Amino acid sequence: MGHPLLLRAAVGAAGLAGCVGLLSSAARGADLGLLAKSPVTASLRGFATPVAPNLFGTVALPVHAERYYADWERARRDASALPQMQRLIAPARALTPDRQVAFIQAAVTRQIHWMSSATLWGKHSYWASAAETLDKGAGDMANRAIVKMQALHALGIPTRDLYMTMGRDKVGGPITVLLVRLGSRVYVLDDTGGAPYATEHRPEFEPMLTFGYGAFWIHGHAVAQKIAAASMTSAAARK
Repeated sequence: MGHPLLLRAAVGAAGLAGCVGLLSSAARGADLGLLAKSPVTASLRGFATPVAPNLFGTVALPVHAERYYADWERARRDASALPQMQRLIAPARALTPDRQVAFIQAAVTRQIHWMSSATLWGKHSYWASAAETLDKGAGDMANRAIVKMQALHALGIPTRDLYMTMGRDKVGGPITVLLVRLGSRVYVLDDTGGAPYATEHRPEFEPMLTFGYGAFWIHGHAVAQKIAAASMTSAAARK
């Protein structure tokens, strides 16, 4: 038996009703060793497994999320050769990686107007490819995050350092953001158009489900250690 990890899944009202079963079943006494050894599906093969995004105080566990395979397949389509993409990233080519990230955050917000998937595609939630969104010139927060991801990939940031995360902001509600790893730090590109910020500067964001080139993860909070610590404290107090 591997190391059992007691988890409290980071589940909130973030539009993830379809995968609540997935999250809750993994949260009930999940075995990290068994989850890590589960076979990778065809849609995720071909990429080195990226570093698990243990961010915002969570533990990230690899899972299958079949519901999102078709969406992720569109999201990860390389858009580097598209003329629209080349025009978007051209001013950022000579910049350092951190400045490229800041440029793309602002440029996509400015050039891709916000519009719901229901209006654009006739679906409550549709993850368009970067090509589709660039062609429309509009998209919702997930689709704008996809364009940012493909733009940074076109600028040379490795796919292993790019993640899309669905979660819940304690102030703003359900959100989808792009995470970018630069060296030892991870930055968040949200849908506000504000400057990217390091993950440690946004404690009010609770990640739920993350998509990477090579793996999917759910986020939970390791509570076993907290329970053990509380028990020890209680025992010490009784002495």
